[in-house]
Amino acid sequence: MNKNRKTKLIWQIFPSFLVITVLSLSAVTSYSTSYFKNFFLKNSEKELTIRAKLLQKKFADILKSGQDKIRDIDKLCKDVGKNTGTRVTIVLPSGVVVGDSFGDIKIMENHMKRPEIMEAMKRKKGVSIRYSSTLDKNMMYIALPVVFDGSMTAVIRTSVSISTIDSKIKSVRNNIFIAMALAILAAAFASLYVARRITRPIEQMKKGAAEFAKGNLKERLAVPASEELSQLAVTMNRMAENLDNKVREFRNRSMELEAVHASMQEGVIAIDKDERIITVNDAAAKIFDFSISELKARYILEVARNIEFQKFIQKALATHEPVADDIVIAKDDDLMLHIHSTALYDTGERRMGTLIIFHDTTRMKRLERMHKDFAANVSHELKTPLTTIKGFIETLQEIMTTGDPKDTQNFLKIIEKNVNRMIELINDLLSLSRLERMQGTDIRLENQHMAPLIKAAANTCHVGIKAKNIIVSIDCPGDLMARVDPVLMEQAIINLVDNAIKYSSKDSPVAITASRNDNFIDIIVKDKGCGIDKEHLPKIFNRFYRVDKARSRHEGGTGLGLAIVKHIVHYHNGKVDVMSTKDKGSSFKISIPA
Repeated sequence: MNKNRKTKLIWQIFPSFLVITVLSLSAVTSYSTSYFKNFFLKNSEKELTIRAKLLQKKFADILKSGQDKIRDIDKLCKDVGKNTGTRVTIVLPSGVVVGDSFGDIKIMENHMKRPEIMEAMKRKKGVSIRYSSTLDKNMMYIALPVVFDGSMTAVIRTSVSISTIDSKIKSVRNNIFIAMALAILAAAFASLYVARRITRPIEQMKKGAAEFAKGNLKERLAVPASEELSQLAVTMNRMAENLDNKVREFRNRSMELEAVHASMQEGVIAIDKDERIITVNDAAAKIFDFSISELKARYILEVARNIEFQKFIQKALATHEPVADDIVIAKDDDLMLHIHSTALYDTGERRMGTLIIFHDTTRMKRLERMHKDFAANVSHELKTPLTTIKGFIETLQEIMTTGDPKDTQNFLKIIEKNVNRMIELINDLLSLSRLERMQGTDIRLENQHMAPLIKAAANTCHVGIKAKNIIVSIDCPGDLMARVDPVLMEQAIINLVDNAIKYSSKDSPVAITASRNDNFIDIIVKDKGCGIDKEHLPKIFNRFYRVDKARSRHEGGTGLGLAIVKHIVHYHNGKVDVMSTKDKGSSFKISIPA
């Protein structure tokens, strides 16, 4: 049952009137019934006592006559009972019944233990109301001692059934109940009428107040006739007018603040002294992957389960000074945030909480790191071939006049190889730079048959295939189609095939398969080459990352091929995976939407 459920005023007033009426009439009925019952019982007691006294002397004379007359006692009792309807019982001092109006004295038990008999034996009047097993009725008994010459010779007991009294009482009670029911019905109508007269103006005021609660502060309450309620209505109307003005002012200020709040790129969260969120903007909600409605009134530590952030909050709440720090929020892509706090005060200059502002520095920090890594890697990659070229040029200058022409040719080939390597590195850098600048916006997707695209990619690598006598197999259904940018997708497949050739030994097989897998197209390039250790797999798509640097440079790799593949596949809303075992080969899989 809902404990907060409210009851209408009419149903508080009306039942009260009704309960008072019912209790009053019930008390009168109970008293009347009890009074009449006692009245009838007392009258019955008097009648039985008078009859017993009238028979007392008569039975005393019979008992005085001797044992021969005692037999007439039972007959006399039955005659009296027949004529008067009253049960008369004669009991000797021993408890033996010698006469009874309605019972057979031969089978009647000893009456010495009957309460009224016991009282009569003390030469007092015995009175008792109880059940009679002989007559199977509730009876009233009056017992008087029969005294002769100062000695008690017997007890005379008169009794009558009280069922007659009960029927009279029941009749009286029924009449009273009928009268009470009519009185309650009349009182109910009167109470309901009075209650409605009282509550009707209050109900009207309630409806008006409900309109105020809905925000319809233009409504006005009707003024009732009663003085108290009329003053209340006038006061509420004045309150609604003042409140309407305040709400308009607050709404204007709130809209201005909300516009500023929502337009901020920085995340903003205000918390109270108990670390419960007071307000939050969209930018802050996105940081913690919640909606604004889910965050409000929750504890900040429920939302941000970050040890550094928790320490920051404790520090911010413990001081009145601004606090600043840098933290990292762990996600799929970690967020680097610069946060600072400011104490919040209410109008009484009491500390009410803390305002925390989040600046997302992830992109800036990553760009800084990428620029540093890029500069270091490019410098390293260019330095190696340039140093080699410089060394061999100096050597050539020394042996130009006296050296062997064969050595000159070998040196020139090495210089050419390093120049080509530099050109390849610069081309890959330009490709990667172009992909990063595009950010997927310039990709032109079109329905493309995958079989000719894969064959064209394999043909592009024919020089490396021929040099190592690599056996390339292609398994792609002729009708397999996907929405791709053909130029970029061909470049991604070329990079994977080129990698497979470089890291495969002579006469090794390279298998290229393409198939539909639910709503995706899977392109797999599998080789039997040197394979990759498990520890390197998560990093091989990073720029300039090499598993075996010496071998990569020997094979002519730039360290950018797989990074380019990753960007191309990402712009196709797909993903690229690798499975590899050391010395057993590698399998690269591109999955793109069909």
